[in-house]
Amino acid sequence: MRRRLELDYSLGYGWLSPWLDGLREGRVVASCCSVCGDVHFPPLRACPNCRTLADGWQPLSGGATVLFRTIGTDGDFALVRFDGASAAAVVRAQALPAGAKRARLAPCPTDPPVLFIIAEPET
Repeated sequence: MRRRLELDYSLGYGWLSPWLDGLREGRVVASCCSVCGDVHFPPLRACPNCRTLADGWQPLSGGATVLFRTIGTDGDFALVRFDGASAAAVVRAQALPAGAKRARLAPCPTDPPVLFIIAEPET
């Protein structure tokens, strides 16, 4: 017996909403711990240092240092540390020149948004 079931509903992003809104707009919004001051991007729900819930959000500049980069058939990826964040993150790299040491978060209009970086303009 075959039955067709179709569900139409939406789920909210909950506590991650500020972070996801930032990704859509190209802004770095990090979670921060009011107890020890640690800043996490991507955000963490609980602080790994003092084990308390992250209870605030902090904007960061959006700039990042490229620690490692790999080129693959399904896209380029990089390990980066965003300025002001305590840990590194794996991101999709778009049009990042070979040997680039600096990058910045790019706006991501897809839903849900993903982390991806572009080359930081030369100054």
